[in-house]
Amino acid sequence: MSFWPRHALHAASVMVLLVSLCSGCQALLTAAYLIAPEDTPAEFTGLRGKHVAVVCKPIVELEFSDVGSARELATIVGGLLKQNVRKSRVIDEQEVARWVDENAWVDFPTLGKALDADLVVAIDLEAFHMHEGSTLYRGKATARVRVFDIQEKKVVFTKRLDDFAFPADSAIPTSDRSEAQFRAMFLQVLGGRIARSFHAYDSRTSFAEDNLTF
Repeated sequence: MSFWPRHALHAASVMVLLVSLCSGCQALLTAAYLIAPEDTPAEFTGLRGKHVAVVCKPIVELEFSDVGSARELATIVGGLLKQNVRKSRVIDEQEVARWVDENAWVDFPTLGKALDADLVVAIDLEAFHMHEGSTLYRGKATARVRVFDIQEKKVVFTKRLDDFAFPADSAIPTSDRSEAQFRAMFLQVLGGRIARSFHAYDSRTSFAEDNLTF
């Protein structure tokens, strides 16, 4: 049996992923995350004990060019909620995607009702870019996150991430890694930022992500 808190294990696993994808990352940051004190509370605690659907809908301009990233982001956020929000029951992303594919899109509450969800974590992906010029990677995204209460028929939480950038103050040469590797890293960090709205976390996690060196 492990005696590590669940959030400590998650923080360590995130850092292992990021370090594995960027060989020049500071080793000190990795060591700092083996113990996570959860010093930052959740902004919204209402997902606990609820049946939750997570869906990411890209704007029209991204629907055909990058719908895969939107669905992968929803999968990442859903997985993090399963790990970190006690007693939440997150609907499998494949089930959500199947409903979206089989039905004309109406709105998030309709999707939630159809899937028998108590709450829908709705991510409107308004911008998503991975390149800074032709030879550098730097992810940028803008998203609006809302939680719909299906029974109450209202929005109970809302948050915006405007011009979120990764890495925060640098860029990565495209010669250093493949686009697929950078996409995975960027989506993991973006998904973590969204999911941390709903569970307590170690404040050093965000600091480390912003200060990775490559």
